[in-house]
Amino acid sequence: MKQKELWKELYSCVNEWIQLQPWQHVWSQDFVGIEINDTTYYCTIMGKLGDCIGLSIYEGEQGWSDLQSISCEYEEVRVTQYVMYDQTCLTFYMGNREEVPKGQKEMIKALGFKYRGRGNWPYFLSFQSRFYPYEINDIQAQIMLDVFKQLIPLMKAYMHQEVDVDFEEGQMLYAYYDQKWIYEARDLPLVKDKFPRLELTDKEFVRNLSQSSREFIIDLEYLRGGFIDEAYDRPLSGLVFLAMELESQEIVNAKMLKVEEEQSQECLYLFCTLLEEYGKPTDIYVRNPRVYNALSSLCHECGIEIHITPLSMIDFILDDMEAFM
Repeated sequence: MKQKELWKELYSCVNEWIQLQPWQHVWSQDFVGIEINDTTYYCTIMGKLGDCIGLSIYEGEQGWSDLQSISCEYEEVRVTQYVMYDQTCLTFYMGNREEVPKGQKEMIKALGFKYRGRGNWPYFLSFQSRFYPYEINDIQAQIMLDVFKQLIPLMKAYMHQEVDVDFEEGQMLYAYYDQKWIYEARDLPLVKDKFPRLELTDKEFVRNLSQSSREFIIDLEYLRGGFIDEAYDRPLSGLVFLAMELESQEIVNAKMLKVEEEQSQECLYLFCTLLEEYGKPTDIYVRNPRVYNALSSLCHECGIEIHITPLSMIDFILDDMEAFM
């Protein structure tokens, strides 16, 4: 299938989806699974409240973990922002003309499709951990098309009450192929923890640390806005580790993580360098669930109290960093 034919079929499916308005019949946490070639794509259909009409598609076990992480409610906007930027998924939105990526505007025009009015323009974005949201490529467009082609008849069957599912009792709507397409309710799969707990293995390291009366704030956050690195085919998101001494409000460590650096391991390593330089603090304060799980075992071994709490005092530093992105 050539590029233009692929996108024509994708927009045709989207137009049918818009006419169908399935978001009127489900909530965003009423999950749908589509199994294609032994891979399950987990879908969340947005728009029930009329404020954000769209569809997000998550692939496989890791995708399910990402979907569950963004389904949680977090107290702080910065934590929600971190979780949103740290996910990998393909998303279709209905928005305004200025929100549509340039290449998709050109494709809409070339194909002869017409959309008018605010909130009535379809567009597609790819979210990928460590990278800034970006327009989808042809391979990703094919995945979205494959999912839409099975999702539309599934939602028609659900809307016509041809398949029964109890979302409130932990079920999902599911479609798979076995000689023919089968629609059924399935229990939601178990959730693999997205943020691994790291266990301390070097007990000698703890014994050699001095004691301090300091308290630290430790955070890991994505910065709003992307930046270009010629080594990659899409913009990166700035992911920064920050450590602040509570009493003085002094930043004692700040690092922009590289894409190849594993987040949890790097948090643990940077915290260890902090302990070597300043000694064991009495308390640390965190808000990011990844940071908590990365550091909690070491804190336990060191007798450091670790607290999950809002960190509004560090946000102005992140705001200043974003101003230079």
